[in-house]
Amino acid sequence: MGIALKRSRHKARRLRLILAGAISLACPTAHAAPAAGVLSAAPAQADMVRYIVRPGDNLFRLASAYLIRAETFRTVQQLNHVADPLRLPVGKVLLFPRRLLKQEPVRGTVFSWRGEVRIDGRPATNGMAVGEGVLLETGPKSFLTVTLPDETSIALPSASAVRVMRLRKVVLDRHVERLFAIERGRASATVTPMTDPASTFQFATPGAVTSVRGTRFRMGYDADRHRATSEVLEGKVGFDPAGTSAQVLPAGFGSATDLDAPVALLAPPVWNAADAVQGGPDLRFSWQALPGARAYHVQLAADAGFLKVLDEATGADTAAVLAAQPDGHYFARVTGVDEHGLEGKPAVTAFERRLENSLRLWVDESWNGPVRQYTFHWDPAFPSQARFRFQLAKPGREDRPEIDRQDISSHLLVGLALPAGRYRWRVLMEETVGGQAVARWSDYQDVRIEGAW
Repeated sequence: MGIALKRSRHKARRLRLILAGAISLACPTAHAAPAAGVLSAAPAQADMVRYIVRPGDNLFRLASAYLIRAETFRTVQQLNHVADPLRLPVGKVLLFPRRLLKQEPVRGTVFSWRGEVRIDGRPATNGMAVGEGVLLETGPKSFLTVTLPDETSIALPSASAVRVMRLRKVVLDRHVERLFAIERGRASATVTPMTDPASTFQFATPGAVTSVRGTRFRMGYDADRHRATSEVLEGKVGFDPAGTSAQVLPAGFGSATDLDAPVALLAPPVWNAADAVQGGPDLRFSWQALPGARAYHVQLAADAGFLKVLDEATGADTAAVLAAQPDGHYFARVTGVDEHGLEGKPAVTAFERRLENSLRLWVDESWNGPVRQYTFHWDPAFPSQARFRFQLAKPGREDRPEIDRQDISSHLLVGLALPAGRYRWRVLMEETVGGQAVARWSDYQDVRIEGAW
């Protein structure tokens, strides 16, 4: 018990140190000189924000507008060697300690969720606010996407937990600081390019920090192995394993806390006819084996950006069965996972989902005067503009039907005058699904035709 407690405390302390380092990294150290009145971070002091004085400015007004406590203007006065706080030369550069500046909270929003998803212990709902300090959690077969005001998105797959450590905007220069701590599992982000040089976006784990300015990337943390991974799909990412020098990961590369250098990500797998109409009870996909892949990760989504993930599967097979979905237009993507546990480049496909419009077949028997009348019915499971073909044949002679009626629009055929005996009948349903012609025969049904009076 004592050893476990020490390890737990060590892990918590390690995460705090990593996050403290991440927050310090959130402050850039070099920027181009701004025009008059434009705000930017200090070029040589990461804990400072600089401001160029405009006409009408004085230190009291600036302190009231931008400092947490206006009376701390004296610190700014002394730091900048200002003799008269009421007289500031236009164009003078003032340095403001970042710790003294007012900040505003930034709110994210739950864009999409599925399964067992909790936001700070509460069940997720679409539109729920996500702020600093909140814990995002997904259970098995559960997914969450959070969007930020600049359309940046953060997505969590199954069995993941991410803490929102920092989500705020500094009033003085309007730069935004965003830091998400991955406590277990994985997270991916599509980060909108930032227009000001001081804004930041970071993922952190107890083993590493990633910093980006506008890109698509993934990060994961294996809590059992204390191992962090990161993969970059677009742009560049700074991957900083704790206690080692930072690595720059360009697009198409990934790394881990136990790797000395970035490695190229696996190529996208090649689908096997994945764009075909899916009509079976489950969704089935397959792809060609990818050299170097130890496993594969497949996801299903309702949108091309995979903000609305519906299901996923991971395994060593080159095929997967995903949960049934209603009719509609869907997207699937598959990635290979290499020997380092890094997930490769995705292969994405769009496809139409159309449940097979099966037919229910039955026969009604009645009398029409002295003659027996048979009515053959076929009832589609779903409304359709299908056309039908009816065949009736003697058993063993199905290739030479007694009756073969084509291009029928109704769902029944009435009054066939047939000699008594045993017959087999079936119906072909022809319809257009997603621009493709689909034709399916029903199974044969047996019927016995009785004689007249």
